[in-house]
Amino acid sequence: MSSYKQKIKGRGTSDNPVNRFDKIDFVPDEEFYKDEQKPKTEFFRDTSKSIITYNSSPDINFDASINPYRGCEHGCAYCYARPNHEHLGLSAGLDFETKIFVKENAPELLKKELSSKMWKPQTIAISGVTDCYQPCEKHFELTRSCLEVLNEFKNPVGIVTKNKMVTRDKDILKEMAKINAAAVTI
Repeated sequence: MSSYKQKIKGRGTSDNPVNRFDKIDFVPDEEFYKDEQKPKTEFFRDTSKSIITYNSSPDINFDASINPYRGCEHGCAYCYARPNHEHLGLSAGLDFETKIFVKENAPELLKKELSSKMWKPQTIAISGVTDCYQPCEKHFELTRSCLEVLNEFKNPVGIVTKNKMVTRDKDILKEMAKINAAAVTI
């Protein structure tokens, strides 16, 4: 199991445990992470063919959700979504917060799925397994674009975030709130 003795400033963890699905493990040299060699965040194109995911767990209070990103730069050590990165062949440690998958076509996929005859209107949660307002949202603006689509369809949305960047989209959220179609939990 990989373990680093020093805390990495700006990261939620300094551990990069082995992926439980792989048989290969990388153990860096003791001095691998000096301050000037902090791990950089990398972005990868996510080529998912759909955007709305469904759950049937009685413990979760929503049935449909979207996640414009996989992984999260916030790197909260307590995040329950970390193990999802293992399904991508990565670790739930540093990989989760430094290897972010970006669903560049999320707004187009959302529009297509909401237009489908199969879609049964219901509240869509954003940020089930990532924070949709993590720092890279400033650049990609996928959350904002998805909110524009949801607003166009007058489809209710619930957002969970820890980032004040949600205020950037208050114009769309305010319009949706007029018809009781928006909720934000911080």
